[in-house]
Order: sequence, then structure tokens, then C-alpha cells
Amino acid sequence: MNLDKYMSMKNCDIPKDIKQNIYNGNITKTQFKDKNDILEKEELRLECGCVKMDDESYLVSMYTPMPDVTKEMVSWWFWWHPQNSKRYQAWYPGEHKSISYAKKDLGYFQQKTTPEFQPNTQYPVERVGSLLAPLSIEFVQPNEFGFSKNIMEKQDVEVIICGHVGAFKGLIPNTEMSHVFFKTEKGLLLVSRFWLGKNVKNKILKKLLLTQKQAQGMADHCCVEYRNFNERIPLMYQEWLQDNA
Repeated sequence: MNLDKYMSMKNCDIPKDIKQNIYNGNITKTQFKDKNDILEKEELRLECGCVKMDDESYLVSMYTPMPDVTKEMVSWWFWWHPQNSKRYQAWYPGEHKSISYAKKDLGYFQQKTTPEFQPNTQYPVERVGSLLAPLSIEFVQPNEFGFSKNIMEKQDVEVIICGHVGAFKGLIPNTEMSHVFFKTEKGLLLVSRFWLGKNVKNKILKKLLLTQKQAQGMADHCCVEYRNFNERIPLMYQEWLQDNA
């Protein structure tokens, strides 16, 4: 697959109403322990923006219509792209820098076709706002993250990508992240949440790492990143299927 054409594609714009909500709107203070509310309460699905929580962390919310994406594409992408940094860069050119995965997960990522999901650790480096962030993400099963399997089935959840995020390549446990893909009449609807800084225990470090500006930058990043996803990943997936026919 020639990724250069994706690298030269223009990144998606942030819709004007979403931009306004990121900087001026209000969102529900959904606690991490109440994450299943995101599955059950439809009014939470179209929230976007950020809010400071009582523990000085931030909640970042975003939604992305994905009419061209299927659950197969989602599962494939999160297995396929960590194998090569250029694939990660093609997702969000300019902001995604590199990616790798833990040695323990070599067997999972080197399979020839998309395997069943297995918990794995990835090391992305990306720019969020003005901050270049070397991260670790421990991707886990939704039920291990705290999502109810029964509620997922009742609410037409196709797939959930979720994990524990560490700053500075995992040296500082930081954020809880979830991307919930709902099945709708118009394809998928992605509902994203970041409990930014939830796991930072040091109060001084929390104040240094977490600001309203950084939370807004995370919301901006997520908005563009997953609108890019809807445009690019279906095309890449079809190319991959053809190359591997």
C-alpha cells in the first residue's frame, strides 16, 4: 500500500459548532466509575468539550459520526497500524509522529490476518496542542475497563477501544481513555471520553500537567483525528483487502 497519498491529504477541519462547544460549552461531569452512563444515556452521546472535575483532573468528551466505517475496520486498524510508524502518521499527518508496541505482544501483531483482540501495549508519540507526548497505552477488554457486557449488547455497541494511558512512555500513570462505537441507521457513531489526569496522584504534578488549555487541545486533537479516521481508514482497509486477496 502506498501511504504517501494519505500523508498528503488535508486533515479534517473542526466543525464550527464543535469548536464553539470545546471552548465555551458545558458537558456532564461523568465520573469514571459511572462510565456505563455513556452507554445508557443517549443525551451524553453528542456532548463535546471539556470540564474540570472535582479532583482537579479534566473530562474531555467528543463525538464523531462515522457513516463509512464498520466494526471490522476498527478492529483491523488498531491491530494493523501499530506495526509501522508511517501508518500511524498517515492517520493524522503532522501530529502523529511514531508508534511501536511492547515486545511481549510480538506474536499478536505479526499475525497475517486480523486476530481476535488481545490486550496489548502500544507506544505512540503524538503532538497534542503544543505538547509532544511520548505515551504508553495499555489496551484492555471493555469488561476489564468496567463496561457492562449486558449494557453493551442492549445499546447496540459494536466495539469499544479502551485503555490506560501513561505519560512519558508510561512513567506517569495518567489518563483513562474510551472510544465507544455505536451502531446507528447511518453507520457508526463514535463517542469518546478521556478522563485526563485521573491517575496522577501527585497534586503538584497534576497542576503542572493539567490545564484547561491542554484539555481543549486534547478535544481539538480527538475531533480531527477521528474525522480523519472516517475518511481514511475505509480506503486503507479496502486497499489492504485487495493486497491480501
